[in-house]
Amino acid sequence: YDRAGLEKNISAGTLTLKDDNKDGSLKATGGDSGAGIGGGVNGSGENITINGGSVTATGGKWAAGIGGGVGNGKNITINGGTVNATGTDGGAGIGGGSRCSGEAITITGGTVNATGTDGGAGIGGGDEGSGEDITITGGTVNAAGGDFGAGIGGGLNGVGKNITIAGGRVTVAGGDYGAGIGGGFRGNGENITITGGTVTA
Repeated sequence: YDRAGLEKNISAGTLTLKDDNKDGSLKATGGDSGAGIGGGVNGSGENITINGGSVTATGGKWAAGIGGGVGNGKNITINGGTVNATGTDGGAGIGGGSRCSGEAITITGGTVNATGTDGGAGIGGGDEGSGEDITITGGTVNAAGGDFGAGIGGGLNGVGKNITIAGGRVTVAGGDYGAGIGGGFRGNGENITITGGTVTA
């Protein structure tokens, strides 16, 4: 309870997952209020980089799969590998825990499946949280928001802002009343730019 499966609870330093032999895997599940990978209770999951491997991350109650455990998820980068991230009870798949934001999330490659629940975005904010400064330049990305959450962007009542897609194959679906890309229910979608890739929203 209160702890992440693989915990990085402070902003200092970087947690990097890599797979030089191309056959590694990691499965991380948070306890209640803890992210699968990232922050424990009230902890921000910041400066997390995944370069390869097969990674499955599931948040505990109110937490993100990768990012905040009832805290913000910030500076999260995926460059490769196969990543499956699922938030729970208002947490984003990748980004913020319940009532918290997901910011500065970058995907350049790999296969990423991100699922939010109960108001959380697939990639971005948890319920009541914003999703900002999200950039996708490559890879295959499938993102689904929970009810009232965006696929990519804000959770319930959250803004989806400064979202850029410049490459890759991106398939997104908002939950009921949430945008595919942009704001969650009652949240604005602002500064969304698509310059390349194949995008289905």
